[in-house]
Amino acid sequence: MLQADQIKQEEMKDKIQTEYFRQVKRVLRSKLNGGNMISAINIWAVSLVRYTAGIVKQRKDELEAMDRWTRKLMTAYNSLHPRADVDRLYVPTKEGGRGL
Repeated sequence: MLQADQIKQEEMKDKIQTEYFRQVKRVLRSKLNGGNMISAINIWAVSLVRYTAGIVKQRKDELEAMDRWTRKLMTAYNSLHPRADVDRLYVPTKEGGRGL
């Protein structure tokens, strides 16, 4: 955490986002199958954002932009079809979704 007498919010947001996207790209470049890839993204990348959620205040539109960019990366690395149902991506696997 970057802090002096206060936590440096903007610098930490930038570091979290760059590290998040680096982890997502690393997982997408691997040759994992669909289920293992989603699990790896949840474990490596999403946990990074969730760990800092109570400390670094991120607005809803910033998180939605990260989510949108994640879907773009998944499409670019052929892990998500461009016309795939977005809602199914977030439904738990027990209910027939992918569980991101």
